[in-house]
Amino acid sequence: MNNVVLVGRLTRDPEVSYLQGSGVAVAKFTIAIDRDYRKKDGTRDTDFIPIEVMGAVAENCAKYISKGRLVAIQGSIRVDSYEAKDGSGRRTFTKVQARNVQFLESRGSQAPQGSSESGSGEPSFNPSSFSPEGFEAISDDDMPF
Repeated sequence: MNNVVLVGRLTRDPEVSYLQGSGVAVAKFTIAIDRDYRKKDGTRDTDFIPIEVMGAVAENCAKYISKGRLVAIQGSIRVDSYEAKDGSGRRTFTKVQARNVQFLESRGSQAPQGSSESGSGEPSFNPSSFSPEGFEAISDDDMPF
């Protein structure tokens, strides 16, 4: 099974291109993730992970996230290779092919503070802001089971 979940901040705005022929959007960006441990001097090393996402999720990334924004990525690790232009042989690189991108911070005036948006184009459910008319909160103590 090849599945990865990452949470990090964008190091730059997503770059969007479109596949020739199909017109499918492809967004590429890098996220920075601090490692769990601290060095003797108290600092942490940071990993920079390249991310690629396609389709409607890529278009939403281009519209709604930018450098510095906190995101969660769910996808798979891909190892690709290419022939170097200088003729020095094949080069290998690793990236994450994202299937889902969760926006973990609001974007100022475009989304209410504390809300989040899913890269799939559907807004996330925020239970603390949900208050339908005519319903009251029920305490767990009032439940018969």
